[in-house]
Amino acid sequence: MGLNSYDIKGKVVVVTGSSQGIGKGVAIGMAGEGAKVAINGRKTEKLRAVAREIEEAGGEVLPCPADLRDFEQVKAMMQRVKEHFGRIDVLINNAGGSFSHNLEDLSPNGFDAVVRNNLHQVFYCCSAVRPIMAEQGGGRIINISSVAGLRGTPGLGAYGAAKAGVINLTETLALEWASYNIAVNCIAPGIILTEGMEEVLASSEEAKRELERRIPLRRLGVPEDILNACFYLATEASSYVTGETIKVAGGGTGRF
Repeated sequence: MGLNSYDIKGKVVVVTGSSQGIGKGVAIGMAGEGAKVAINGRKTEKLRAVAREIEEAGGEVLPCPADLRDFEQVKAMMQRVKEHFGRIDVLINNAGGSFSHNLEDLSPNGFDAVVRNNLHQVFYCCSAVRPIMAEQGGGRIINISSVAGLRGTPGLGAYGAAKAGVINLTETLALEWASYNIAVNCIAPGIILTEGMEEVLASSEEAKRELERRIPLRRLGVPEDILNACFYLATEASSYVTGETIKVAGGGTGRF
């Protein structure tokens, strides 16, 4: 197995939540290596900006605005990608997000919203892409969880519960869908220095240094760290890997 095992050229890759942050970095990186990329988000203008960046670099991209909390929109999006590119080789379920919350103060509606945003839409996307991948003879699904899904994290209780659900869902889908030649794996990022995180830390250099001190590798992650893990799981380099979760956190716990 040589370096060509990491080749993504010509593969059709769907990246959800790719108008910003980790998803944006992954989509641009995949396109830069020759993948045909379908990008998704709810903010059309941000999505168009990412699409322009990919096109100006010579990449092939299909913007797919959709609310992934709506299963009908998810199914329509996957069909659109199939009709445009002819297939879907890789689905990267990156969309999600949360806010700081203590569970004692979180309303049932708030809890439902966080879980729907981080777990339900992963299931919806997997369910919608399965028939397409099964018909073409297989594919790869990469679910983005979080280190918060691996252990209790004060202030992120609902988010952590949803991300733990993503890990368990990954393991079960891997077992159930192996017969379709669909590999399903998961990445659990730690603290990643996205545009949003940079804004949070901009007012306090000391807060940033404190976070770095808690990480054994003494630095915060960057989107390229997640991109590299996605390359591995999306290509033939990981052909005998399914149902696994790779923690990409510099050895840290991810706790703030």
